[in-house]
Amino acid sequence: MSRAVYIIAIVLSVVAAFAIAQVPLSISSGLDPACTLSGKAAFPEGGVTAPGGQHNCAQQIDPNARNSQVLARFDLPQSAAEPAKFLRTRIGLFDELTLTVVDEDGTPHSRIYHMDDVTLISGEPLFMAELPKITGNSRTVFLQIEALRHNATINRVELYSMDPSRTTGHTHALLFLTLLIGLMCGPILFDIAAWSVLRTPLLAWHAGVSASFVAMVALRSGLVVEFVPLSLEGWRILLIMALGITVLNGAMFTRSYIEEECLSWVARRLLPLAGIWAMVASVIHAMAFDILAPLGGAFHSWAMLPVLLTFAVVLIDAYRRGSRAVRFQMIGWIPLMAAFALQLFSYILPFGVQTDGLPLFYLGIMAETTVTALGVADRFFTLRRERDRAVTEARALEHLSERDPLTGLHNRRAIDNRFHDLHRAGYETFALIDLDHFKSINDTAGHVVGDQVLQVVANILREDEHSLAMRLGGEEFLLLMRGTDTELRAEHLRRAIPLRVAREVTELDMLVTASMGVVTIPRKAMPNAQLADIYSRADILLYEAKRNGRNRMLSEKLRAFSPRKEERRGKRPAAA
Repeated sequence: MSRAVYIIAIVLSVVAAFAIAQVPLSISSGLDPACTLSGKAAFPEGGVTAPGGQHNCAQQIDPNARNSQVLARFDLPQSAAEPAKFLRTRIGLFDELTLTVVDEDGTPHSRIYHMDDVTLISGEPLFMAELPKITGNSRTVFLQIEALRHNATINRVELYSMDPSRTTGHTHALLFLTLLIGLMCGPILFDIAAWSVLRTPLLAWHAGVSASFVAMVALRSGLVVEFVPLSLEGWRILLIMALGITVLNGAMFTRSYIEEECLSWVARRLLPLAGIWAMVASVIHAMAFDILAPLGGAFHSWAMLPVLLTFAVVLIDAYRRGSRAVRFQMIGWIPLMAAFALQLFSYILPFGVQTDGLPLFYLGIMAETTVTALGVADRFFTLRRERDRAVTEARALEHLSERDPLTGLHNRRAIDNRFHDLHRAGYETFALIDLDHFKSINDTAGHVVGDQVLQVVANILREDEHSLAMRLGGEEFLLLMRGTDTELRAEHLRRAIPLRVAREVTELDMLVTASMGVVTIPRKAMPNAQLADIYSRADILLYEAKRNGRNRMLSEKLRAFSPRKEERRGKRPAAA
């Protein structure tokens, strides 16, 4: 595949970026908090409505609050056309969430929510809660969260005057996400269809990666809550585990996708370990151990950082080693890895607000789906060509191993492998042929002339279209015959040998004759016949023909057969 393919892949990524830029992927901005406080010291004993510090956020402001108790204050604008009605923020574990509206005269109106009371909404991993009634005299809204376990919950909080899950932009975003998931199912269907042609782990892992990304999009966009009733904690666990499973599938896919010669032994061992570690870290984060609570979402980010670095190092090393496949993967995965990097560093670094980088994540998904699918198809056809070439070579070698190199006839091995099928197909006559005094031909005329004689005999035996001819070794041949008049046909071939050899091997000044032992064993007489048993009986007849003067045929048709009796009647003669 030429360089144009890579240019096309880049163009597709750019087009995808423009498509994403034109679609509203998030809900329009609401009212941000005027300040955020963290730590119990910020809350007077009388609660948020007590006079004093609750109205002044000048102290202990921490935009990356990681303490278990937080407070956010919203100053309501007096000129707003519609009063705020809903609070919307990022999902995260907490014990209790209190919303308090304070009027101008200091009168509070509060509502308390637990995790099972809030409403999950799509667009992102979000939930919303309805505010206490706001009147024209309301001036401040306080949000107090007890035992907060995820710092993004307080950093992403906003107030809205209308239901944030029912806006036009939100509907457009859901339609886009549905189309994106449909696009991602295409490679899975390709993998299923291709599996019937070539059962390679590459297709299985690619289907796993694609399915994992479908789950990631459904969970990270919140599309899943439109169809499946989930609790906040259940959604959080699924979201965390989906990332771990995706990383594991991605690691194993990369290991099977990149050409073996372009993947170092270190990378081959690191990739599965990185995937397993991603799963372990996801399980730990999903279980929400109290000891990790002060870290908020940073633990998972720190744990995934070495995984991200491992992928980057492996891809760069494979590219340096000349991998063709990794070029597709790099084009397809760079936007996706950038999205993950943006999310990880926003949680790790001590400045800025945490972000999931969803627009870049969706761009990465589209790039991964289109470009990596092209790469998998290219790799699939390469592997299929290699497999077909290997099968052809194996068949050629098998053909050579079952053929006599001098005469081109089948050898004993070829017939042994399928003797029962041949006997059942009607090959019931076995003619064993041995050239008389062949040793003297080699001694007087030389081995080259002897080889010519063997080749002429082979050509004669091929002429019966209802027979299979083989060379057993030396000057000995075997005919498997079916049809009528098999003994007469065998004798006709034997009689043709002296005339044809004399005519075609002019260097030879002696007559070449042949002796033959013919056995006909109907399948009903011996349904489980073994070639070795029938060969032994034909060999006895051939020995008797030689003992009776050579240049003749002895034959018999058996109605019943006992190998042990026949073995006692004679033995194979010495070479003549």
